[in-house]
Amino acid sequence: MENLWQRLIDLWRGDGLTIRPPARAETIQAFESRYGVVLSDDLRAYFLSADGMEDVLDPGLNRFWPLRMVKPVEEELSEQHKDRLAYPGCFVFADHCIWCFAWAVRLGKESAALSGPVFKVTASEVPGQQIASSFTAFVEMYLADQYSVL
Repeated sequence: MENLWQRLIDLWRGDGLTIRPPARAETIQAFESRYGVVLSDDLRAYFLSADGMEDVLDPGLNRFWPLRMVKPVEEELSEQHKDRLAYPGCFVFADHCIWCFAWAVRLGKESAALSGPVFKVTASEVPGQQIASSFTAFVEMYLADQYSVL
C-alpha cells in the first residue's frame, strides 16, 4: 500500500501542490485519544506519508485536509445542516471547491487493515451517498480520475 501513498504524493507534486510533511505518531495518537477511535492501517499509513495538502486545491478543486482539521461530521457541520447526524462515526477528511461538499470516512474503535466506507457529505437535506468501500478504495478512484469521486 506504500506505493499507493507515493503515487498520491507524486500526483500532487506533479500538479505543483504543496504537500504537508508526514504526521507524527504522537499527533495520530492524540487524535485517536481525543475521539476514541483507532485509525485503520490504511489511514495511518496515509497520514504517516503525507499530512494532507497545504491550503491549496488540486486541479479538480479538491483539498485533502491535515489531520489537525479532521473531525466528526456532526462537529464539522452546524445544527442548521439537516444531514449533520446522518454519518455516524464518520470524520471529514477532504472537501471539494472550498466546501461545496466534503468526504468523510467511517472510523472504528478497533484496529482494522482498511477504514470503513467513505461518504460524500452534502450538508443539505438529503444525505450524501457512499462513494467508496474504504479510504484506500477512495484514493484508488481519485488516482484513476480526480473527478470520479465527485
